[in-house]
Amino acid sequence: MAALSALVDFWDAEIERWVGGDTSVSERLRSWFESYSGTGRGKVRLDVFPEPYTGRLLGNDAPVVMLGLNPGAAVPRFQAPGGIFVEQLKTMRYSEWAASVPYASREWEALAGRNRFYQNRFAFARRLLNSPRWNASDGVYFELYPYHSSGVTAKMQPPGAVLREFVLDPIAELDTPHVFAFGKPWFGVPERLGLPAGRTLAAEWTTPSREARVYPLPSGQDLIVMAQNGYAGPPGERDTEALARALRLR
Repeated sequence: MAALSALVDFWDAEIERWVGGDTSVSERLRSWFESYSGTGRGKVRLDVFPEPYTGRLLGNDAPVVMLGLNPGAAVPRFQAPGGIFVEQLKTMRYSEWAASVPYASREWEALAGRNRFYQNRFAFARRLLNSPRWNASDGVYFELYPYHSSGVTAKMQPPGAVLREFVLDPIAELDTPHVFAFGKPWFGVPERLGLPAGRTLAAEWTTPSREARVYPLPSGQDLIVMAQNGYAGPPGERDTEALARALRLR
């Protein structure tokens, strides 16, 4: 579990530094930070803490691993200095906070309502596994880009070495055969990683614009990249059922 442990230790220290008042981008993250330069609503925010992953990385025996684009729009009353989540991070490590399913917490829902982004992820996992009682704490979510913005208005092209170190090498140590990536920018990642071309996933989609490709990872896992026009989240009920059949989970 060397890569997972190293990742957890790095981000625990990095977020502790941010919470302590040093909000600059560390040199180790510089190439990742500079790999996206959105403007307008896509401008990166450094006044809220980065969120490279959420979920329980260590000791998770039944993970469903999903990859998104970035943490999305910031909510400063939670993620900026003095915010609810920042105050929590003063008393716990980032890895502990990330494992607590914070975006389905009472604090979040009382002030911001149900988080549709995360609820869609939870629903996807339950449908995929045909398990209505699937525990949301078993979800593991990594981002292509760890900094908040209200939209994605430019290309996201993190270097392959960065994605190996901060995403795929740690995921290789999780006990799961499939890694699900949502959003068109993920289609450009396999080439930068030097992966084989992959194959189109044959499924009877109900969404005409849906694309899905399967890329074998060195870990033996399959990276399944999916997207549809105007949406970078998991598929709905009928297409999740089609996905499960295509993966022979049914």
